[in-house]
Amino acid sequence: MEAMLAETLKLQTQRLSPRLRPALIERPETHFQFYFRDGEPFHLSVAGDQCRFEPGIVADPDINLFIDTHETCWALLDGRMEGMTAFLEGRYRADGNIVLSQLLLYLFDAASDRATAHEVRD
Repeated sequence: MEAMLAETLKLQTQRLSPRLRPALIERPETHFQFYFRDGEPFHLSVAGDQCRFEPGIVADPDINLFIDTHETCWALLDGRMEGMTAFLEGRYRADGNIVLSQLLLYLFDAASDRATAHEVRD
């Protein structure tokens, strides 16, 4: 199970890294710890313009996030689920630097996966 999580996190790092918006976090290094009701814990480390998801628990995280499932986590990071909706449904909460919990929801540019249409007028 742990090997499968490691592979998933590697793929998510590759998928989300190009969409990272590091300017949102004005810190040299930040560690987000994710705990799940259903699923193994993992963490996200952001340093400069690099990010990496890794299995397990990081020492001294900047914020602890408690989420019901891994799927909810990816939906929040992708922008497919609103943080307030997840919070009100009891699927998402944070302990620690609450500002970081809000920034996390915008850390990865959700628009990168979407087509943009523009209307041209004469």
